[in-house]
Amino acid sequence: MGLEDVVDAVECVESLLADGETGPVQDSLSWQETDADVQLGKACAMLGTCRQLRSGTNNYVSIVELSFNAIERSFQFYLVEQTAAESSDFRTHEQVFEDIERRGVFSDTGVPARIDAFRSEHRARIYYDVDRPGRDLAIGMYELAEAVHSYVVAFANAHSRCNCEQRHENEF
Repeated sequence: MGLEDVVDAVECVESLLADGETGPVQDSLSWQETDADVQLGKACAMLGTCRQLRSGTNNYVSIVELSFNAIERSFQFYLVEQTAAESSDFRTHEQVFEDIERRGVFSDTGVPARIDAFRSEHRARIYYDVDRPGRDLAIGMYELAEAVHSYVVAFANAHSRCNCEQRHENEF
């Protein structure tokens, strides 16, 4: 592949977006009509990808990154669902964690602040390969993301709109 191939690929993607010809929407994201449901669907999709990555791969960086994203999307779902906020109101990662902490969704446990502190300290180091996560951290992050997502979905009484259970049933 040369520079011409890269330029052609950029032009192809630009053209697809400009023409609105991006193809069929991913099944798990096709039904969402509200801003909150889009965030919920993204969290479910990221967790689904984590489940797939756990089966026979050692792609720990992707599992950790997707787990961080799933946690943030789950929090953002709750905030958009339960308040007058819109997804576009959250310009930084910190805003999402601070807002969810302030609303007491996790009671007085400090869970969002603790996850945000961990995110602030380690996410970029892992993403930019300063720190290399091992299997145990990847599994731990995935399990944390699943626990947070399940808790938020239950707290918002949104089980009927979360498709994670359906995905679990189809996995094994």
